[in-house]
Amino acid sequence: MAIKRQALFDLYKARLSRRIVFWVFASIILIEGIILIPSVYRREQELLNYKQALAAAKASGLLTRTALPPSATELLSLLQITQGDVAVGGALYRADGTLVGTFGDPPALTFAAVAAGQESLLNRRQQRYDALWRMSPLEGRYLFIVRHDTAEVRQELLAFVGRIAGLVIIISFFVTGATMIVLERLLITPVLRLRRDLLLAGQAISADQDARLIPFEAAKTYRQDELGDVVTAFEQMLLQISRAIANRKQAEAELRLSEEKFSKAFRASPNPVTISTMANGQLIEANDSFLQLHGSTLEQVLGQTALDLKLWADPRDRQQMIQTIRDRGFIRDQEYCFRTRTQAARTVLYSAEQISINGQDCILSVVNDISERKQAEEALRESEQRFRTLVEQAADAIFVVNQQGRFVDVNQQACRSLGYSRSELLQRSVLEVQQSLTPARFSQVWNTVLSTNKSLTIEGVHRRRSGSQFPVEVRLGLLEFGSDRLILALARDISERKQAEAALARLAEIGELAAMIVHEVRNPLTTVLMGLSSFKRLDLPERAKMRLAFALEESERLQRLLNEILLYAKQQTLTLVELDVYALLQELLTALQAMPAACDRQIQLKHFDRAAVILGDIDKLKQVFINLVSNACEAIAVGDQVTCQIEVEPSPHQVVIRVHNGGEPIPPEVLPKLTQPFFTTKSSGNGLGLAITKRIIEAHGGQLAIASTSAAGTTVTVTLPLKSADASAQIP
Repeated sequence: MAIKRQALFDLYKARLSRRIVFWVFASIILIEGIILIPSVYRREQELLNYKQALAAAKASGLLTRTALPPSATELLSLLQITQGDVAVGGALYRADGTLVGTFGDPPALTFAAVAAGQESLLNRRQQRYDALWRMSPLEGRYLFIVRHDTAEVRQELLAFVGRIAGLVIIISFFVTGATMIVLERLLITPVLRLRRDLLLAGQAISADQDARLIPFEAAKTYRQDELGDVVTAFEQMLLQISRAIANRKQAEAELRLSEEKFSKAFRASPNPVTISTMANGQLIEANDSFLQLHGSTLEQVLGQTALDLKLWADPRDRQQMIQTIRDRGFIRDQEYCFRTRTQAARTVLYSAEQISINGQDCILSVVNDISERKQAEEALRESEQRFRTLVEQAADAIFVVNQQGRFVDVNQQACRSLGYSRSELLQRSVLEVQQSLTPARFSQVWNTVLSTNKSLTIEGVHRRRSGSQFPVEVRLGLLEFGSDRLILALARDISERKQAEAALARLAEIGELAAMIVHEVRNPLTTVLMGLSSFKRLDLPERAKMRLAFALEESERLQRLLNEILLYAKQQTLTLVELDVYALLQELLTALQAMPAACDRQIQLKHFDRAAVILGDIDKLKQVFINLVSNACEAIAVGDQVTCQIEVEPSPHQVVIRVHNGGEPIPPEVLPKLTQPFFTTKSSGNGLGLAITKRIIEAHGGQLAIASTSAAGTTVTVTLPLKSADASAQIP
């Protein structure tokens, strides 16, 4: 019983059952109403017709028993008497439409309305009914319209409606109850079960449970109708939803894993990576590498467009990139120029892919900063160009040789020296160029260079294309390119050096011969001088004395020449001591001023406060400065000034002594010859003074330079190294 009450309660609670019952009840009421309304009208008409027939019968009986009154007025009175208890009013008209008269409540129905075909008129509000009597005694002569009271008709009609409505309500409740009982068993209970199952399925899905494992009540309903189809569809839907949820979970797990991988790869990528909109380049996301490249923070770049950031050095490059992506969907390793926040230019390799995010076209960009590599490549190209230029302009012939003795590369000097074009020479081998070189000797040289990994210098003879030969000095070194090992050979034509060595050898022989001659001449010359000197004690005529003085002068000049020749020819041997150049010149100043050439000339010594200590041979340096100051004094007029200035240069560590005079300038073509042996511009000189001076200065590790102009005069510059460990080590 309780179960039935609960079922009825559930049935009542079910909105679907309430709607079905309501519409069933409303439908019955509507149907009954549709049926009742015509019945009410028919019943009303029947009651009215009854009243009309009753009145007509009463009047017809009276008129039938008696003859018609002669006048219309009497007829009206007679009719009024007959209808006193039936009608409440009336109107009599002649056949031509003339009103004879009325009595009681005049009818609203007129002769004109009757003539138009209307024989009755009902006024429900006033409860009046006007109707035309058709009686044979009056036909053709009169027309009588009677007004009836319809209050009884209305009461009867209401009672009729009440009876019918009660019957309809009873039928409606009966049908509705039967419908509810049938609905409860056939529809509502299965639907409620299905609803509870749907709620359980929803709860299971919300709790991330497998809904297929829940024992649903709807599964107990086995029906071969639409509801059974709904239950089956529910089970299929639940199975599909469960599968879809399982697939979705797997897809979400894979998506989370993919997103995690992408996020980690995006963030940890050493290459700058960005996501931007295709329309205007607005940055949606950027990784740390991009921020480091651009020199900004994430807050500073997100939401900014490429134009706002001035990222593209040339905005037309971005337009071209966008067009390429629209055409192909991607772009790979395209070289562009980007700018950082400080507008520094960076060369990058740009790759991008078109993607869609929330229905918006975006670009996933990956940038590879190759600025340093481009700079290195450019530096390498410049280095290679410089090296190639250096190789091609080198005075030595350069060959690159492989283990088989074939030329791999050569420079232009190699081609010029051998008389081949580059393509022709690359078809040759070392054995075809190097005279008297055998394969065994080449293998020996190759193994020596490879085993020692040191440079090797050998001499040989090269054969030109014309067949002529020339001596060369070849310096060999190992050249490695990855796994390839080659030999770099620098060949220098030593024909001139060989000729110079031969000439030097001959000069050495001539020098030794000249030294022997000088030595041999000096002894008899000394005897001659002694003899001539002894003649000075004799009493000779004036003419003989003049000849004797001239002979003694020439003999002494010859002896000085022989001494200078010996001094120039022999090796300069120095006795080195520490000395201050300024102190040496200060000490020498008195002797310089006493020289005959310095008479009536001014000698001024200038120096800086800095010390100028060198390692030098005092006697030989005195000889140098005496010679230079003497030449300067001889070059100026009486009363002019010779300046000897000492300077200490900070780098390199040197002391510079300048001897200046304001005499006539030395012609430019004469300057290079002044230090050559036996070249002189003096009438009495032998041309060995400056040559010996130069050799002494060079023996000290110094240099001698002479400059002369008409505006500045003549300056002889002596450069000597200051005392130091390195400088002392260089002095022989």
